[in-house]
Amino acid sequence: MIIILFILFIMITLSIGLLIVVIALYYAFQGKPVTIDANKYKLNGRLYGKAGVHRHGSAILFLSGWYPTTRRVTTSNFYAGFSARKRNNICLTVSLRGMGSEGDINVLTRTDFLDDVIAAYDYLANTEGVNKEDIRVVGESFGGYLACILSTIRPVKKMALRVPTDFSNEGFADIPQIKMSGKLSNEWKNQKHSFAESYALKAINEYTGYLMMVASEKDNFVPIQTTENYLAAVNDTSKLEYLFMKKASHSMFHPKLQWDYTRKLLNWLRL
Repeated sequence: MIIILFILFIMITLSIGLLIVVIALYYAFQGKPVTIDANKYKLNGRLYGKAGVHRHGSAILFLSGWYPTTRRVTTSNFYAGFSARKRNNICLTVSLRGMGSEGDINVLTRTDFLDDVIAAYDYLANTEGVNKEDIRVVGESFGGYLACILSTIRPVKKMALRVPTDFSNEGFADIPQIKMSGKLSNEWKNQKHSFAESYALKAINEYTGYLMMVASEKDNFVPIQTTENYLAAVNDTSKLEYLFMKKASHSMFHPKLQWDYTRKLLNWLRL
């Protein structure tokens, strides 16, 4: 009897997990594939929401984390699709060079990826129906790092950062990022740094908009010290919302945790 109940429990759990995956993919593929012209190269993106019907919605740029691959769909696509459908927003996801768009990941620097992010922002800003004074950015991991620096170059009304990583300023323009990604920069990320030591931390210190910071308890890529560095860099804590997700990993693939984060993120973005 116990074995039968255990098998039923496993089957129900797998069925629920499969259903959640199907729903996530449904929202992820709701968007329209677009090509973002960035001068000498082109980026693959996906635009969610219909121009002209989002008069009360915001425009949101979603930036994914580090994933050198040809894959063009990430969890950001789910967030964007869900936000456009449920919150009436115009959303854009972008595949950076070497990460879903053409480009040699072995030579691309943070300067190159920042150029990609700026191009994506400008594409969204010039999309029909977008209020250029109400553009928000949601970044995860490496995307969170780039979002911070983007806020010093383009106006960002609200910014949500989930497990944002950080790096030394050294090599920003001349060292391929693949040599500094993931655990390769762990020693630096595990140290306490002032906001003057990092472009991203300096950007956070200067940022005057509303900020949401999300950390994962079981993060194996972004140490808690990095999160503490970000929090210490915030100038106006009255505009900060901090969320510490227990049992969550860096990628946070667990369906319930993903749903909890999505719900809290969209509620925060709505304000």
